[in-house]
Amino acid sequence: MTSKEWVAGVDGAQKGWVVAFMPVRKSKGAYLKRYETFDQVKEATQEKNCLTIGVDMPIGLLEKPNQGIDSEIRERLGERRSSLFPTPSTAVLKAKTYEQALQLNKEAVGKGISIQAWNLLPQIRQVRESIDPEDTNRFFECHPETSFCELAKHPLSSKKTPEGSEQRINLLQTVIPDIATIVQALPMKCRIDDALDAFAAAWSAKRYAQNKAIIVGGHDYDNDGYPIRVII
Repeated sequence: MTSKEWVAGVDGAQKGWVVAFMPVRKSKGAYLKRYETFDQVKEATQEKNCLTIGVDMPIGLLEKPNQGIDSEIRERLGERRSSLFPTPSTAVLKAKTYEQALQLNKEAVGKGISIQAWNLLPQIRQVRESIDPEDTNRFFECHPETSFCELAKHPLSSKKTPEGSEQRINLLQTVIPDIATIVQALPMKCRIDDALDAFAAAWSAKRYAQNKAIIVGGHDYDNDGYPIRVII
């Protein structure tokens, strides 16, 4: 048990995971750490006694057409809507090729999946193999770009640009006073945009822990019992 209350945000980073640990109270002490597997992420957040953990990865998957919450998220994103990849169906979890995934998704929800979503599949499997449906009272899906839009109250420049990176650092500094220092010493295999996304996810985790978060969806569950929702 730690003396402080903590939350965490998780972002995929070069086939591994970068985790932003953040105190619930507004104070210095936030930090980043990289892990190779989601099992390690789960163990580390348990050891830190994190109240909530925001994960930038689909957790609850689709089972039927028009079940998703993507349209509401895209509306919130505005001109940054292209940063959201459509949620795949549970059917694609058994796919061995992209072509097979396309067909399975079409059969399940009436449309294919993007190559970007297909490339996320190994990490989606990792998350679902590591956390059970009952763990989703602590672990939840978030979308960092949507978190940034909510924090700023408007869309930002692309995170791949120096301007976009600076905008996000300045925003995060309002909730993480030492963010500029933290991102000057990134873990191995962690880019600046991975780090900033992880902290945006941690900000949403803090809001969720304090009952201040926006919950999009959450009324439907997939066939494995995971809630279909995004928390901001």
